[in-house]
Amino acid sequence: MLLCNAPIWQKQLVFPRNCWGCHQSLLNAHLGLLPILPALDIVYWPAVVDFKYDSLKARPDGDILVGFVEGSLRTNEDVESAKLMRQKCQLIISFGSCSCYGNVHGLANIWDVQEAINRKFKEAESITNKDTAGEPRAHMPGFASKIVPLDEVIKVDAYIAGCPPKPEAIISAVAFLLGQKPQPKADLAFCNDCVLRESGCLLEKGTLCFGPITSIGCSLKCTSDGKPCVGCLGPSTTVDIRVNKLGEMVKNIDSLSSGDKKNLYEFLALFLNVPLMAGFDLAGDILKQIKHSGAPQTPLADMPSDTINIASSIMTYLRDHREFLEISNVCDTCPRIINSKSQMTRVKRDYEGLPNMEDCFIEQGYLCAGPITKAGCGGMCIRVNSPCSGCFGQTEWNVDQAERFAEIATKGFNVALSKDELLSQIKDKIGFAEKFTLAANKNYR
Repeated sequence: MLLCNAPIWQKQLVFPRNCWGCHQSLLNAHLGLLPILPALDIVYWPAVVDFKYDSLKARPDGDILVGFVEGSLRTNEDVESAKLMRQKCQLIISFGSCSCYGNVHGLANIWDVQEAINRKFKEAESITNKDTAGEPRAHMPGFASKIVPLDEVIKVDAYIAGCPPKPEAIISAVAFLLGQKPQPKADLAFCNDCVLRESGCLLEKGTLCFGPITSIGCSLKCTSDGKPCVGCLGPSTTVDIRVNKLGEMVKNIDSLSSGDKKNLYEFLALFLNVPLMAGFDLAGDILKQIKHSGAPQTPLADMPSDTINIASSIMTYLRDHREFLEISNVCDTCPRIINSKSQMTRVKRDYEGLPNMEDCFIEQGYLCAGPITKAGCGGMCIRVNSPCSGCFGQTEWNVDQAERFAEIATKGFNVALSKDELLSQIKDKIGFAEKFTLAANKNYR
């Protein structure tokens, strides 16, 4: 999907081809599309509209404002198409778990690419003529050696995870980029109306407070109760002099208290008015790019440079230190009962019985990736009696996910098995714990 500049700021919308799920999720927004459709114009969507690949190649570099790229990178053509998108687009959004993490296709990285090709085209039981079997090469693009996430091939500015992403996250991302998220954008910063301005400033005491870059006009005035400003009213068009102190603290996030660190996601979600914990994540420098892209007047377009630098630094830090995501996983939004009347005494396969709708899947004996999966889906699968399979990505990266699951399950759930016993009963550890994210695991390169 692409979004680009057109006359009178009409944005052009494009979808590249792949699995239909991400596109269907957009269409499932139904009436939610009405606020954004008048501002969009489709210029490339091979699955629906008859725009040719050559029409994309013919566009000037940087002509497109935003490109949404979905699908995994399995073939050489996929890789070259991604590079073309980056060339033509000012901003790129990784759209869906295939492009964010590699998805189920990434499990192929367990094998050498030639092994996978031989299995598919020479050894599969469905092949009827072994004499003529082999990889088709005429007019074919050939396979990439490994499946990798999109951001290992091109620079990515934002991510919308999920298989498929939630319609709300897609609409929110587009509305955000179109500048349809209203914010006060007052001329003065919150510090000008703060009761602690003259004495007792939280920043001076070493507590992270975003008053210097937040719009004035808040009726809650959290600082009146000794609590920091968390950016509810969004950015002000000017900054307070204390912005220098805030900037120094943000440059040294590692030295902040654990409480201040946990508030960083809350700040970004409120300040930018985007659901950053619902599968929509921004890369650190997207604010700078939007400001200088010639895009319409988004809520970010007239943000002071100090404000952009602070918000960008926080985004970069959170993407590089994903451990903060573990404070919110799918279990946090699951309606099922933990430490229920059920108890896991052995691991059941999916076909064994039917789980009830009230008790935790794990405690009923079924494998559920909720404890190790990033929140944001709202527990959609769980609510229709299907365990979480991990499509929103992990809450901690570059670790053995099966080991981590077993440790969490045996410590925090009603499980009558030891960690080793639980692990021994998981038939496919990688397929369970890395189903959507193996391509992002460099141990399998």
